[in-house]
Amino acid sequence: MKIQTTLLLVCSSFLMVWNCETKSSNVDSTLFLPLLQTDHTIPNTGSGNPEETTPGAPNSNPGVWLADTVKSAPGHTGSGIGNSNNAVNGVRGAGLTGGGTDVFSLAYTLANDHIILEWSGHKITNGPGIDFIVFENAFKVSNPSTYFMDIVIVEVSNDTTNWCGFNPNYSFSPETTYSKNPADWPRFAGRNSVLFHETTKNFGYDPSLVFDTANSGGDGFDLDELSEVSNSAGGTGCTSILRDELKSGFTYIRLSSASSVRWKNPDTNLAFVKEAISNGPDIDGVYARYRAIR
Repeated sequence: MKIQTTLLLVCSSFLMVWNCETKSSNVDSTLFLPLLQTDHTIPNTGSGNPEETTPGAPNSNPGVWLADTVKSAPGHTGSGIGNSNNAVNGVRGAGLTGGGTDVFSLAYTLANDHIILEWSGHKITNGPGIDFIVFENAFKVSNPSTYFMDIVIVEVSNDTTNWCGFNPNYSFSPETTYSKNPADWPRFAGRNSVLFHETTKNFGYDPSLVFDTANSGGDGFDLDELSEVSNSAGGTGCTSILRDELKSGFTYIRLSSASSVRWKNPDTNLAFVKEAISNGPDIDGVYARYRAIR
């Protein structure tokens, strides 16, 4: 779903005011996109937990950690919903029946079908319950099982070359017909509405509340469910050894359009079916629950 929005960047620093400008450019693997906004700071919160002091040591307490860095976004234009900074500047959902506007849109070709995010200086680790939530602006259309969705394949990696995913499986029959029911798209993202909002519904950044998807919406993933399956629906280069490594902690997350030419439904050897009027997922952001210094 594509939406147009104007992004106003206001830069201030107590006694000094700086001029700001935005420029269109392609995001490469070395570009860090800062958070330029007035109503949100990355919340390093969670049960009063301290910063980690030992590299590789997991934080003993849960937190609410926003993916804050774009590693790669080949479809980045720097403007509107083509601005990949929208995927790392906070989550601003529009509720159960609306699609948010502060998003980065993906499409269906290799040139613009994915975004890779990371957490600056940290790896995301495994802990009890949901380990991270992917927010894509799906929304309910009518009854409880009818949603407008732009389906997303989720994978994690430590090197951006070899990836493991969650073995998503479209379960509707026949699989050549599109289903509007999120239940027919297990282990995909882009299925559920975004209820979380940085300023109006952030639950005080309490991990026990944020990582309850009944509160925050979005699609939760547990690293215990990471799969070694490598097929036409994700897991490029994955093995059981790599899966176990990534279960302990990953650096990068790749979100890609399920209906891209990159992927095929393993059951049909055809592209995953999609909503007739869909033109690509809109990524609002990713929050993680546990982390460690790299």
